[in-house]
Amino acid sequence: MRLLVSMASASIAMATGVHAVPSVVAEHSATPVSSETFTVGMLRVDHFGTAGRPPIIFIPALFCGASQWQREISALSSRYDIYALTLPGFDGRSRDPGGDLMNRAVADISSLIQSKHLDRPILVGHSLGGTLAILFASKHSADVRGVVAAEGGYPAGATLADREKSVAASTAPYRNIDRAAFGDSLRAHMLQYVITKKSDVDSVQLTAARSDPAAVVDWLSAALLLDLSTQLASVASPLTEIVPFDTTVDPYVGFASLAAKTAAYQKFLAHAPRATLVMIDHSRHFVMIDQPDPFDRALYAAIDADAKGS
Repeated sequence: MRLLVSMASASIAMATGVHAVPSVVAEHSATPVSSETFTVGMLRVDHFGTAGRPPIIFIPALFCGASQWQREISALSSRYDIYALTLPGFDGRSRDPGGDLMNRAVADISSLIQSKHLDRPILVGHSLGGTLAILFASKHSADVRGVVAAEGGYPAGATLADREKSVAASTAPYRNIDRAAFGDSLRAHMLQYVITKKSDVDSVQLTAARSDPAAVVDWLSAALLLDLSTQLASVASPLTEIVPFDTTVDPYVGFASLAAKTAAYQKFLAHAPRATLVMIDHSRHFVMIDQPDPFDRALYAAIDADAKGS
């Protein structure tokens, strides 16, 4: 097991162990335009970038679509072949009531890789998307060049009973809710706690409200019941976990300090053979919104290292 730990904030980049996060992030403001959009099983896929370059698959968070990654896609599209996913029930897509969502999504990602003849893509995911990326790599390790998860995969509880309680509490506000009230409910129960600035909450609410409340319940239930700790041993590729910390919110979800959250993730990632942990202070769960520069530095460094190292 090899675990590297880096710490970054908006003003400094500091290495604890081996390396620091690079200090330069290129500015890319243009909205990327996909060259094609198609479906693979349950997945909607938007294709960007340069064919023949190292492939990346971006997987968004709960209630988000491919547009969550538009800044990163714009920055990387000249050097990578990019496939950005949208899961069913999100960003205006219809819900998939079929059940077993996580394993079926993994199977469909595998189908995407095979159908497009992708040479061991790098998987990048946030939250639910990060959990899916890690789950995929644990089942299809030989098909992956690297994984970057932004606060994804960490178990919602130490026991199944704990995780079932987390599912019940997390999904209760959205069960049987009227579609017209869904955006406001998301804001009241989730968005204001996972994004710092009110203006950013406003923007994300507009997109999030396009999701199906029942789909949010489905995906929350499927993801929060998982404990991937023992499955990390099967992730043979490099795994970078980017984890934010916020002094206002994190103590309420069990992390009293930055040091405590770092230690918890170190313990989780100790199961993985080639793990790197990057902590970003002064940020809530949507770290790419709260701290875009430190996040992008960490993400691009991990992607470039994975592409060069394989």
